[in-house]
Amino acid sequence: MRILLCDDHALIRSGINNHFINEPGYYVVGEAENGHDLIQKYELLKPDFIISDISMPRLSGIDAVKELKSKHPDIKVLFISILQGDLYIYITLKVGGLGLIAKDISKGELLFAINEVYHGRYYFGPRYNEDEIKRILKKYSKEPVGIDFNPDIKLTAIEEKILEHISDGLSTAEIAQKLEVGTRTIDTHRSVILHKFGLKNAFGLIKMAILYTEFKRNSFDPDPLK
Repeated sequence: MRILLCDDHALIRSGINNHFINEPGYYVVGEAENGHDLIQKYELLKPDFIISDISMPRLSGIDAVKELKSKHPDIKVLFISILQGDLYIYITLKVGGLGLIAKDISKGELLFAINEVYHGRYYFGPRYNEDEIKRILKKYSKEPVGIDFNPDIKLTAIEEKILEHISDGLSTAEIAQKLEVGTRTIDTHRSVILHKFGLKNAFGLIKMAILYTEFKRNSFDPDPLK
């Protein structure tokens, strides 16, 4: 299996690459460090399989895969990210990915996930069976996917930091620890952010955090899930 590996951190790419050393049947034919690089390397190398991070500078893995899928609908993609949970599984499914795993995955589970996705089966970890995936699709398909994003809305420095941390999948407690403030302070800022963007729930806030972070990195798509 010829694999194209994409992550913006060279150390992560090296760690994943090491899993394939002395493993017959797997060969990393190329590496990419952002979504633009991923698209170019795919067109050049035509690999059998893609392993890609979700959130990267310049162009996210989500946007890159969506573009590739429009031209090559049969590509096989496994996302690997610190971003975990139901929402990110839903985002993965919406762009045609079949799997999402954590970056600290073991070699055995990585190889298992690759083979599941390569053969057209879902893999989001051992607790996500077919019924769980159906539940996620049903849950988020009822939520409003489109968000009226206004880049002119002004945020304070701490509000921008909070959105960045939300997009990275951090909880309120983890954000509070990083910013060295109380959880009530974070909750207050979250409420202000919700009000500024006219959002109603956590789903909208997480998606807005991803959009806003991509916008700040000059890789803005007003609706990456459409």
